[in-house]
Amino acid sequence: MWRCDMAKEYKERIRNGKRELYAVFSYKEGGKWKQVWRIADSVADAKDKYQKLAAQFSNHGEQVFESERVTFEQLADYYEKTYLIPPQYVDGRKVAGLRGYYEQRLFLRTLREYFVKRKLKDITRGEIERFKAKRLATPTKLGGQRAIASVNRELALLSRMLKVAQTERWLINNPFGAAGSLISLADEKKRERILTREEEERLLAACTGRRARIKPIVIMALDTGMRRGELIKLKWEDLDFEERLIHVKAFNTKTMQERWLAMTPRVERHLLALYEASDKQPDALVFGILSSVKKAFMSARKLAGLPDVRFHDLRHTAATRLVEGKIPTPQVGRILGHTQANTTYRYVNANVETARRVADVFAEFSNERETGSVVVN
Repeated sequence: MWRCDMAKEYKERIRNGKRELYAVFSYKEGGKWKQVWRIADSVADAKDKYQKLAAQFSNHGEQVFESERVTFEQLADYYEKTYLIPPQYVDGRKVAGLRGYYEQRLFLRTLREYFVKRKLKDITRGEIERFKAKRLATPTKLGGQRAIASVNRELALLSRMLKVAQTERWLINNPFGAAGSLISLADEKKRERILTREEEERLLAACTGRRARIKPIVIMALDTGMRRGELIKLKWEDLDFEERLIHVKAFNTKTMQERWLAMTPRVERHLLALYEASDKQPDALVFGILSSVKKAFMSARKLAGLPDVRFHDLRHTAATRLVEGKIPTPQVGRILGHTQANTTYRYVNANVETARRVADVFAEFSNERETGSVVVN
């Protein structure tokens, strides 16, 4: 038996001999009356919850109640179809999609597995902390400790998704906006693995047989600081043998900014050898690799006795050698294609002359000692 009281602020009923109280807020939408119910412990609690419902309605409208039914699964479906799609370009500029969409889909799969049954309103800061703890306690596929950086990437995706939910008015309060960050970049372990000259020689010596195809790539990574993706996408039309320059197109970079790099003698020698053996088609890939060099590189590093070296460490090594060669840090950033807003190198013009100085530093490194390192993103 239902009974209304206090201008319909609450209702009560007797069920199984027990008195149950509910805060009840009524509102009109599309000409129809609707009600929102909240179970209460007492009349005072019912009145308090009624006032909160009224305040939510006043601040956000009826959408605040409709959004309470939205689940994480619904948000995940929407986000994947709308944002995690291949990039679309107009006049060389990305207008939709995401360049790293495939990796983000893998992160989303992990988020789905944990939050699949939750409604958005139930994803609290505490729930996210529990997810974070569980992920850090979950070993990798190889049985190793999961890196904080890996979990942070998953949390970053969750944060972006909840911001989208706010924009779509499916979520009122984003737990990532609360005091204290849920993503601590300071806790991430920064890699500073730099190859010595002797280690470089061992690695290059291991690039034989089926691994011979990656030797020029390894040399270019060490002598230019180019990213793996930039190297794989390099075409013959990007090379100027007369001026000994390499054009890294904006379209092929992580930061969508072009840059020019100079060839060292050994880079020029290997590129010319590849060119002479090619069909000399301007739009053909320099290295002719359509997939990845990961397996070949892993095989080479194992043979060289360098199991802890990653391909990206070649870029770290290049940066270190530039710093040792007295190239100013801002210019190192420009040469490597960094665009962090809080650094000064974006104001430095890394011109062709700078690129040639960089090539000279790399060429002379064999006679120098390793003394420091810089972290490269």
